[in-house]
Amino acid sequence: MTGPPVWVSELAERFWADAGDAPPFPRDLESPAAFAVPVTVIPVARLRVGHVFDHLRRAGLPADFNVADRPLRATLYCWTGFGRIFLDPTDPPPERRFSIAHELAHFLRDYDAPRRQVAKALGPAALQVLDGLRPPTADERISAILRNRPLAPHCHLMSREADGHPRGDDERRAEADADRLACELLAPATLFQGETDLTVVEHRLTAEFGLPTSIASRYARLLIPPPGSPYSLIARLKKSS
Repeated sequence: MTGPPVWVSELAERFWADAGDAPPFPRDLESPAAFAVPVTVIPVARLRVGHVFDHLRRAGLPADFNVADRPLRATLYCWTGFGRIFLDPTDPPPERRFSIAHELAHFLRDYDAPRRQVAKALGPAALQVLDGLRPPTADERISAILRNRPLAPHCHLMSREADGHPRGDDERRAEADADRLACELLAPATLFQGETDLTVVEHRLTAEFGLPTSIASRYARLLIPPPGSPYSLIARLKKSS
């Protein structure tokens, strides 16, 4: 069994430290998220991009994004430190469960963590630039470039290819990272220590932890890579012996 990347462990540990006691499995993260982070879940039946834009405009929030209308399971919008997760409540429970976890992972990984880094590197006042409330000063522009910290408002309404897949390497990487953190929040890797049977792990992920079948299949192969893989537990033990 392979453990999660360090950044996954750190973000998951921080989330549960802020959220308090984790709920029993299968976990629904809407209530813990309300305690841990400033994120609100907004259910919209048969969710589409247009529904998100309409909501943002009615709320008086910036919504000038060049994204074509299409159906959505869920999406995340963030501004001034707060997040809104738009969710289709008509999806089956495993899909809804993972959708919330996935968008929450985007908030933790792609929005909140960079804001913490910017505040640490440039000072809390720089968050006003991230939120689009004022332009950066000359010193902030230079500091941001040196530290590779982009100063711009953030929104996760990602464009897609015609087949629905993420567009570009950065988008694909962000989606894979969000999937990995979502899996850790819903089914921590440490609970699979000692497991060696891929079929058993896949069954546990769906039956015990409530993951969608497609996600369970991919996550199981991360937890238990093929024996010849450099990430397999056997290979790691041999390397350390």
